[in-house]
Amino acid sequence: MKTKLAGLICMFLLFVQIHAFADNGLATINAKLLKEFQAAFPLAESVEWNETGDHYFVHFKDHQILSEIEYDHEGNFIASKKYYTSVDFLPIRLVWKLNKKFPDKNIFGVIETNTETETYYYVKLENSKVWVTVKCTSDGILAVVEKFNKQL
Repeated sequence: MKTKLAGLICMFLLFVQIHAFADNGLATINAKLLKEFQAAFPLAESVEWNETGDHYFVHFKDHQILSEIEYDHEGNFIASKKYYTSVDFLPIRLVWKLNKKFPDKNIFGVIETNTETETYYYVKLENSKVWVTVKCTSDGILAVVEKFNKQL
């Protein structure tokens, strides 16, 4: 009898721990924000919420693109990032300018950052000799922010 009771208590504690782990902090996230996120991204996969200081961060995959959104505690949008490797998601004007300025390099990856007022693209380019990171604005301004030689 005592072993059955101890077993039940252990099972209950295990269930509570699994439930707390699976909850992923959702209990502290504003219910209105969760509902708005689910409505905006109904196909989102691998959704993970985190709270850091006075901001919420949600990491997820939507249409095969890794994304992150930052909200304040009232549920207001602060910023977002998208991580992708395809030029299909870059504005055509930027693809054209990048190919014109860096004709011998291929796009390796892109980090698209958005705030309420600005959009920037950090494009990682490569060839057999170098890695180059170019910061692009939505109005077509390109600036090299880092360049590394590859080891040969």
